Amino acid sequence: MRVWLVRSSDANSAALESVLKELEKRPETGLRLLGISTHQLDGAESLEQLAPETLDLLVLHEGAWSEASWIGDLLNLGVAMVVATDSNRVERFRSLATSYPLSFVPSVPGREELWLALWTALAARQRQLQWKNQVERLQQRLNDRIVIERAKGILVERLKITEEDAYKRLRVLSRRQRRQIRDIAQSLLDTQFLFNFESNGNMKNGGMESLGVPQERPNKE
Repeated sequence: MRVWLVRSSDANSAALESVLKELEKRPETGLRLLGISTHQLDGAESLEQLAPETLDLLVLHEGAWSEASWIGDLLNLGVAMVVATDSNRVERFRSLATSYPLSFVPSVPGREELWLALWTALAARQRQLQWKNQVERLQQRLNDRIVIERAKGILVERLKITEEDAYKRLRVLSRRQRRQIRDIAQSLLDTQFLFNFESNGNMKNGGMESLGVPQERPNKE
């Protein structure tokens, strides 16, 4: 668990730092305090370079908080945050809490309170990263399907074949060239784009042949 502390200059913030250092001394926690900033903007560039591969959690004392945009930028990179604040001031973090993995502790938390909050935020971060990866995979599958369907449409129109036959041709070429069907389909779309620049606006069969797509030949009687 790799942590960075953003603290203010008051006594409560100093107490928060002490609790973090106590947790760091306990080998079973695996906590590493990577750095401490005395103001949000101190070390902001360094923090962004650390996230998300090297930095897991940002611990922020509410006394150092301002509406700086870089905090949101950091959270967008996949870093979770624990905010030390009083209950009457937690409302100001509502918008962040609804969008990012945040947890809260009192301004002067005990060791167990802070440890549980750190684990809660870390678990929320892991869930968010899993959801994000799942959404990205689903979006990529959708994008691939759109490209393949467009390529099938070109083959159906140009070769006067069925959609099933068009897909079979793409699949055969995929195996022959050891490339993904999506890549074969994208090459076909790129070829169509190039041939559409011809003055007559039509794509010649030569574009298909350059891809290795089998052509329908008229029967000679």
